[in-house]
Amino acid sequence: MRNMGCRAVAQASLVATTASLDDEQPWPLLLVAGWLTTAADLVQQADALEAVLV
Repeated sequence: MRNMGCRAVAQASLVATTASLDDEQPWPLLLVAGWLTTAADLVQQADALEAVLV
């Protein structure tokens, strides 16, 4: 799950780059927030799963 969390952060950075170039709509920045939230959730889930399995 940490691997997917890293991918979510990478996706957020990609979206942030393109969103900063977009002058028309603010919704791409919401995508950045969504990807970062997904990354945080995945890392927390991985930590919880690791604590249960150890």
